[in-house]
Amino acid sequence: MLSKKLFIPVAFLLLSSATYCQEIFKDTLKISSTQAENTFIKQNLLLLSEKFNVDAAKAQTLQAKLFNNPTIQINQGAINPEYKTNGGKHYFDMTSTGETSVQIQKLFLLAGKRNKQIKMAELSANKEEQNYFNLIRTLKYSLRGGFYNIYYLEQIIKVYDKEIASLNKVVNVFQSQYEKGYVSKKELLRIESTLFTLESEKLGFSTQLVGSLTDFNVLMHTSSVYYVPQPDTVALAQVSISKLNLQSLVDTAIQGRYDLKMAKYDLSANQANLSYQRALSIPDVTLSAGWDKNGGYVHDYSFIGLQFDLPVFNRNQGNIKSAKLNVESSRYKVQSAEEQVRADVMQAYAGAYETDKVYRRFDTKFMSDLEGLNGEMMKNYLKKNISLIEFLDYYDAYKQNAVQLNNLLYNRANSFETINYSVGKDVVK
Repeated sequence: MLSKKLFIPVAFLLLSSATYCQEIFKDTLKISSTQAENTFIKQNLLLLSEKFNVDAAKAQTLQAKLFNNPTIQINQGAINPEYKTNGGKHYFDMTSTGETSVQIQKLFLLAGKRNKQIKMAELSANKEEQNYFNLIRTLKYSLRGGFYNIYYLEQIIKVYDKEIASLNKVVNVFQSQYEKGYVSKKELLRIESTLFTLESEKLGFSTQLVGSLTDFNVLMHTSSVYYVPQPDTVALAQVSISKLNLQSLVDTAIQGRYDLKMAKYDLSANQANLSYQRALSIPDVTLSAGWDKNGGYVHDYSFIGLQFDLPVFNRNQGNIKSAKLNVESSRYKVQSAEEQVRADVMQAYAGAYETDKVYRRFDTKFMSDLEGLNGEMMKNYLKKNISLIEFLDYYDAYKQNAVQLNNLLYNRANSFETINYSVGKDVVK
C-alpha cells in the first residue's frame, strides 16, 4: 500500500499548487506588452498623481505672471468730539465738519523681479514635468520586468506540471505493480519522494508568480486579474546587442535621461534664484495717492507719495551667499548625475552583452531534443531497460536545464529593458 504519511503531503501540494492562483486571481487576461503599457499609462495611480503635480506647478507659473493688486484704504472718523461747537454729527460724521480720507497704493517691483519670479516658476514646472517622465521610465521598467518575469515563471511551472503529470502516471502504475508484488516498496517510495520534491519546488515558483502578478496588478491599477503575457519571442530572439554602439548609447543617455535633466533644471533654478536674490537687494517702490477731508493742513487735502526701503543695513547679503553656494552644489550634482548615467549605461550594456553571448552559444534544438528523449526515458524505465537512478538523474537534469534556460531567456529580455532604462529611451525594441 502507498505510504499514508507521504501521500498526505503529496496530495496537499497537488491541490495547493493547482488552486493557488485561482484562489487569488478571479479573471484571466492575455495581454501583449503594448497593451500592458497603454493600460499602465492610462490607469497607474502614481502617474495620475504626478500628472496633477505637473499641472499644479504650471499653475504657479500662471500665478507668477500676475501683477500685484493695488491697495485702497478708506478711513472715516467714528466720533466727532467737536460736533456741538462746529456742527455736524456726533458719530460717523460725513459732513464737511467730519473726517474722511481715502488712499490708494500700488507696489512696483524693480530690477526685473517679476520676470525672474516667472522664470523660477517655469523652471520649477519643467523640473516637475521631467520628474513625471522619469517616473514613467522607472515604473515602465518595473512593468516590463514584471511582464517577462510572469511569462517565464509560467514556462517554468509548465515544465514542473509536465514532469509531475508523468511521475503521477508512474506512481499509479507502480502502485498497481506494488500491490501485485512486482515493485519494491523502496522503489515506489523513491518515486513518490521525487514527486513530493517537484511539487514543493513548483509551489515555490507559484509563490513567486503570485508576487509578480500582484505587483503587476498594482502597476496596472487592476485587482485579481491573472495576466497571461504574450511577448514577441521571435523579435526577442533576433535582437543582437553587438549591433549597438556603446558610445552612442552613452551620448543618447546624456541627452535624454530625465533624472539628469532634472539635475540640470535644478541648477538652472538655483542660478535663477541667485539672480532673483541679487535683485531683492534693490528696493521696490510703492506709489500712493490720496485725499483727506479735514486731516491735513488744508481742507480737502490731496496728495501723492513715494515709499521705498533704504538699503543701509540689509542688502540681502545672506540670501545671496546661500544662493551662490546652492549653485555650486547643483553643479557638482549635475556632474555626479552625468557620471552615474555613464556608469549605468556601461553596466547595462556589459550585462546584456554577456547574457546575449551565453544565449548565442546555446543550441536552440537542445531543449526540444532533451524533451523528446524525456519520453523515451520514461518508456525505457517502465520497461525496466534503465535503472531508477538513471531515470531520476535524467529527470532532474531535464528539469534543471529547462529552468536554467527560462532563467536565461528572462535575464536576456530583462537586460534589454535595463539598457532602455539606463539610456532613458527604447533603443532595444
